Amino acid sequence: MSDKSSGKQTHILLIDDDDALLRLFGGYLEKAGFQVLYGHTGEEGREIARRLQPDIILLDLKLPGMDGYELSAWLKKEELTRDIPLIILTSADISQEVERFFKQKGVDEYIHKSVEADELVEKIRKVLKLHENKNNKKQLSP
Repeated sequence: MSDKSSGKQTHILLIDDDDALLRLFGGYLEKAGFQVLYGHTGEEGREIARRLQPDIILLDLKLPGMDGYELSAWLKKEELTRDIPLIILTSADISQEVERFFKQKGVDEYIHKSVEADELVEKIRKVLKLHENKNNKKQLSP
């Protein structure tokens, strides 16, 4: 996905310790036109997010070391990363209570890992569009 006016490609940071999932989802996203960055641990994902400031982050909850819960909280507190949209990847079914917790912590969406490629890309584009609209409104407000 590119910004038509600037030609800038959309960068997605995909953080998961499962190499097969990284290859599978990374392939889907690259085929859809996204530039994909990869992190295998919470710590690695945190450093990539700080250094490169991707357009959106997809994050597994179960990571070695700093898990997805800790990392999502850190990303939303850190000035350089707090405005980056965040999507949680999970293989678990999410209760309404956990979903509310995610929303309170600034998580934009969660996606079950069994998602089809088209739905994955559609949800990412939806979140990016919502953030783009929100940022445009901020810029227009006095």
